[in-house]
Amino acid sequence: MSNLLNASDILEFAVYIEQKGYQFYIESAKKLDDLKLMELFHALAEEELRHEANFKKLQKEVGSFTAPESYDAEYQAYMKEYLKNFSPTTSEKMKKLVKKVNTVEDAVELALGFEKDSVVFYTLLKSFVSGESQKMVDNIIHEELTHVLRLNNFKNENISESQDVDAL
Repeated sequence: MSNLLNASDILEFAVYIEQKGYQFYIESAKKLDDLKLMELFHALAEEELRHEANFKKLQKEVGSFTAPESYDAEYQAYMKEYLKNFSPTTSEKMKKLVKKVNTVEDAVELALGFEKDSVVFYTLLKSFVSGESQKMVDNIIHEELTHVLRLNNFKNENISESQDVDAL
């Protein structure tokens, strides 16, 4: 069975994800007047740039490493479909996402979705690299989870719930 994906291809996509994450945070921050959210989004954007640099470094380290052929066709098909549908996969999709940002709530919800998708992708990415590279990916996963936590904390502290849970 031939491999559908190699580590370099996956890492190239990871670089692209981080670039789009940076773009989302910067463009969304421009649209909103909430100083706390703008500060958070600028901090997250800077971290996305650092992740991009780490993935570029990993790309050089893994070269043309191809994952073992033990991955079955179903897994490979899943990865290919995941990459195809990962949002945002194109600049056009990114523009549409940023257009949807009209409120602080919109921005935070979109960012949370983006960060959670990244965690899933990077968890899958780990199987395409080895040794020290896996440790670097683990660190990035941890940082992405920290992004989720920071966004959730912001949401809990700054966005009022539309419905009181106790009233249900």
